[in-house]
Amino acid sequence: MRVFWGAALLLLSCAVQAQWPPAWLDAEAGLARARVPDCPNESAEGFSLRWQQGRISGRLQRLSLDLTCSRSGNSGLEGERDALSLLLTLPPIDFEIDELRLHLPGGELAGPAGLRHQGRKLALHWRTGGGELVLALEPHEQGWRWQGQLPGGLFTPAMNHQPLAVSGGWQPGRPLVVALSSTLPRPLVGEVRLDIRLAETTGGWRLLPDSRLTIPRLGWRDLTLDNLVLSPVGSQSLAGPWSLELAWQGGHWARQAFPGASLQLNAESGRVGDLALELAPGLRLAGYWRQRATGWSLVLPRQSLSLAGLWAWLGSWLAMPADLVVEAGEVILSARAEDLPDPARPLTLQLALEGGRMAYRELRAEPVAATFILDWRQGRLLSRDGGGLSIGELDIGVPVREIHAALGWRQDGLWLSGLTAQLLGGQLALSPMALAPPLRGQLHLRDIALAELLTRAAVPGLTGDGRLHGRLPFVFDGRGSVSGGRLWGDPGWISYRPGEALQASAESNLSLGLTLGLLTDLQYQELAAEVSMDAAGEAVITSRLRGRAPVMGRMHPVNFNYQHRENLLELLESLRFARDLGERLPARLEGGTDK
Repeated sequence: MRVFWGAALLLLSCAVQAQWPPAWLDAEAGLARARVPDCPNESAEGFSLRWQQGRISGRLQRLSLDLTCSRSGNSGLEGERDALSLLLTLPPIDFEIDELRLHLPGGELAGPAGLRHQGRKLALHWRTGGGELVLALEPHEQGWRWQGQLPGGLFTPAMNHQPLAVSGGWQPGRPLVVALSSTLPRPLVGEVRLDIRLAETTGGWRLLPDSRLTIPRLGWRDLTLDNLVLSPVGSQSLAGPWSLELAWQGGHWARQAFPGASLQLNAESGRVGDLALELAPGLRLAGYWRQRATGWSLVLPRQSLSLAGLWAWLGSWLAMPADLVVEAGEVILSARAEDLPDPARPLTLQLALEGGRMAYRELRAEPVAATFILDWRQGRLLSRDGGGLSIGELDIGVPVREIHAALGWRQDGLWLSGLTAQLLGGQLALSPMALAPPLRGQLHLRDIALAELLTRAAVPGLTGDGRLHGRLPFVFDGRGSVSGGRLWGDPGWISYRPGEALQASAESNLSLGLTLGLLTDLQYQELAAEVSMDAAGEAVITSRLRGRAPVMGRMHPVNFNYQHRENLLELLESLRFARDLGERLPARLEGGTDK
């Protein structure tokens, strides 16, 4: 190395003296190999310095550097034994390097390069397979500091034509600091900054907890995440298992805002690990991931969440029905994605509800169960066949039992594909409709038992038998209304036995007496009614009956028209009150408690 220095100094002095040696003279000095003893990763091969046609040039076949080992504060030949960097032992001229190999914590990079001297600074122009690296190095406090530009392709093929600004430094006994910043590759939108802090230990390099990847705002399709931060969970080795936490403060999906959350990613090796998503305290999803040749696979195995906790979390950022109270239930969830982020491969989400119990104002439903299978594909959420909802009993004043509904997610939102239930000895059904306010649909009734209906109405003296059918178009937006509803019935009978007061009035009123007499035993062949109800519950029912009734021992034709006005919401409320009173009063009379 000393011989090489002597030849180099001679050639340099010749360059300064401009008169000697003459321009026609060719002179060359060379050195086969050089090393830094205290830095095993540093070496140089194939030195050559050449004076030709009045110009001096340098060339290296191979140069290996380790910026985290060499100390730059020493000077001259005396510093070689103290791990002086090879960069500083080279003559202060420009070099072309056939292969520059840079050793980094956890890996190395290699490629042809050019070395330029700019006073105390060194400029590396490095041509790698991913693009050109430009790095300005400056000795600083027994170490280095640097800034420049890296090709994004060194990190991911998606950034092949996207440069990254780089800066940082290292001094002995202190962490290695590297800062990278760039715009995100398409289809992502946003600015990203990566701050890395590494400490050298006897067991190798360790990533420090204050390392950060920060994205102030990340955009992808209709998704936006705010203040996204990726950081290591504790100090961890670059060569072993790792654990990272990804957190964001909030975001938007289309126009819908949603709250922040955190995702912890753990790796048993470089290609497989587990994850945990914390939506809120006590609301946590767990799964595992695997890196594949074409992307990532993600699996959330079957797990349960509290329905009440999930409902409270949804209510913190969605406009959920304020009067809907969730009392019990478990949500069973699982998900699978085979090849993220390929938009052609779906992310499949399976949801189930078990043991649900809930109330909406005075209405109560239990037990509630549901299943959904959803696919996220090409930026769209669609449901598979087979999703549905079932409710054992819904109490609206009269019990609606065995409710079964087919639900699905279409492009414009959640849809009810159909609903059936048991009501008053018959069946009801809802026509398909979008489950978005205001709800617009039709309620169909079939084989409703007139005897049960009259019993629930609790009109003294009124009995009957027969089957009713109907169609009730409705609108529901917090309150329900009916317009243009129709009811009709199969042949049956109605009997009305008036109370003593009404019977006494009939004795002096011929018309009333005749009417009451006809209603004593009316055998009808036709029953029809028109029904309407406003949002306050005020209903108008105009009914027509055609049949026969006994008069003086003989059956006579009867046509009977009747208009009835009543608040049906108040009637249903009174029926619920009467039922509750019937359940609670005996307990109180027996010394029990009202629960």
